[in-house]
Amino acid sequence: MKKTLLILGLMTFFAISLSVSARMKQVTKEIDLDGADRIMITAELGAGEFRIEPRDMEMVAIVDISYNPRRTDYEVDYKVSRSTGYLSLESDHRNNMNIDTDDNEWDITLSTRYETTLQIEIGACEADMDLGGIPLEELSIEIGAASGRVVFSEPNPIRMKRLDIEAGASSLELEEIGNANFEQFSFEGGVGSFTIDLRGEYNGESEVDIEIGLGSAEIYLPDNVAVRIETSGGNWLSSIDIHSRDIEEIDDDLFETEDFDSADIRIILTLDVGLGSVDIYRR
Repeated sequence: MKKTLLILGLMTFFAISLSVSARMKQVTKEIDLDGADRIMITAELGAGEFRIEPRDMEMVAIVDISYNPRRTDYEVDYKVSRSTGYLSLESDHRNNMNIDTDDNEWDITLSTRYETTLQIEIGACEADMDLGGIPLEELSIEIGAASGRVVFSEPNPIRMKRLDIEAGASSLELEEIGNANFEQFSFEGGVGSFTIDLRGEYNGESEVDIEIGLGSAEIYLPDNVAVRIETSGGNWLSSIDIHSRDIEEIDDDLFETEDFDSADIRIILTLDVGLGSVDIYRR
């Protein structure tokens, strides 16, 4: 009897798997440069599973999409105007009351050859984004209810003007963000737990503004870069702990490394915490 039930269970499982697989369709879009000098990418991808990786290639991007056509719509559009290539990526669920992230999976490969501005808006998702080595002028990421990571595995070869990341109810890991080579970095975390690794290669002065609403965060600073930390101060609803002996308090809620004033390469970190805890480490 048990053997029969097991066989029936396995048959049901495989039948469901085959049914789900049959509903899914795959499409690949290869985006050629078409004479552009620089690239502007906007991605409004709704809910789903999204992966981004860099590659040294002549094409602007390769986009692989696995989607359920009964539940999900998508659009990939590219045009060139005045030497700028505009790439638009969009997807949406037809029924917002019945969303399954498995119905909308994107694998996006971006070229490391062209100066790029990238703006991403995604909803409930699982995300894994490696932006290392892409010449990014500006980057904006807005994530809803999500889990995942954003990593710069290689240094940005150009100076980034602004890096903005906004996360809602999330469990998000940011890795080697220093490799973004940014002038200004703003992070706003709503509800959740966040790991913000600011290590990487720095040039000049970099400003970091971190705001945590309700949740916890671990922040990792590079131990070879001078640092100033300005905080809003802790209270009975929040706490900020700095776990480093070489960062000293020089005034109320103001902390510096000894070499900050004389350093050419340095980080200025401004930190505001609502309801939650932040731990800062230097490694």
